[in-house]
Amino acid sequence: MRMTPTVLGLLLSLSLPALAQEPTPLELSKVPQQGKTPQDFVPSGWKIEDTVRGDLDKNGSEDVVLQLVEAGPDSDSEGAAIEHARALLVLLTDGATLRRAGASNQVLYCTTCAGTLSTPGAVGQVKLQKGVLLVEQNSGSREMTHSLLRFRFEPKDKRFLLIGEDIEHVDRATGSIDKTSTNLLTGQRISEKLQFDEKKNKNVPLSTKKEKVPVKKVFLEDVNISRY
Repeated sequence: MRMTPTVLGLLLSLSLPALAQEPTPLELSKVPQQGKTPQDFVPSGWKIEDTVRGDLDKNGSEDVVLQLVEAGPDSDSEGAAIEHARALLVLLTDGATLRRAGASNQVLYCTTCAGTLSTPGAVGQVKLQKGVLLVEQNSGSREMTHSLLRFRFEPKDKRFLLIGEDIEHVDRATGSIDKTSTNLLTGQRISEKLQFDEKKNKNVPLSTKKEKVPVKKVFLEDVNISRY
């Protein structure tokens, strides 16, 4: 059937709102290198979604990690979810000044990019543990991916280095799990296959493999969560 200009125009007009809802990654060039307060680092059109504090560079001062999200409503007038990009900023305290030491617009899922496990307004994805920055997220539906990434401040590089990653691929219907834990400082990797046992109500190991993988420096800015 030949499409008339009227029909074509209607289809294009219907598609425009969807295109307008695409998330826009934070332009890192708009984030200042230093400031006095966390709000000084939040560009126009963005807001702070979560804040975590702790000593990341072991100088005795409280540093700040910001999870940012695009400002705007979570859904449109018809109730459809609107995608909002997220970003992660790491600010180190230097006296009365905060200094930007890490920034990423691709290490966090957008508000709807994790499938049915997406969590608009999510907090608790970013944590600090013994001076290590942890980023933990879930994505998918029946087939779920759980990722836990570990970053540590490297004084020599003055950047946050990816030092470890734990990745689980889970089939929530069958209970099968493929789990990989990699130490990116030593190159040691442990891969496991597990199966959930309903009678025992726990995951039962089926096989374990240990190997050594090449090590190279990967920093916070290099990590893209979509590759997991």
